[in-house]
Amino acid sequence: MSPGKGVRLFNEGRYWDAHEAWEEVWMPDRWGPDRGFYKGLIQVAAGCIHYQRRNRRGAHNKWAGGIGYLRPYLPDHHGLRLEPLVLRVEELLAAIDAEAWPENLPLPLIVEEPG
Repeated sequence: MSPGKGVRLFNEGRYWDAHEAWEEVWMPDRWGPDRGFYKGLIQVAAGCIHYQRRNRRGAHNKWAGGIGYLRPYLPDHHGLRLEPLVLRVEELLAAIDAEAWPENLPLPLIVEEPG
């Protein structure tokens, strides 16, 4: 199964639905070679939900964990450009670690490779 449905939902800002779509793909083979890939996507989506709820700790923990899971799959995996996603999440982490809460940060998008 592919991550495509989750990517579409994520890029539409439907982070909970993306999280659920990726979990559905991941669960049947949760100990397989793509375990960290799907866990990373799921956690990045969860971080976006926490950011929208103004939960600094939740956003930080999920984003940091998510990119930690995705790093072994860089730069690209299953047709997704992961490097720009990881770099954007690193920027978001720096922004939410600042003293004042950063309003209206542009949340990441996931770019699919052509073809």
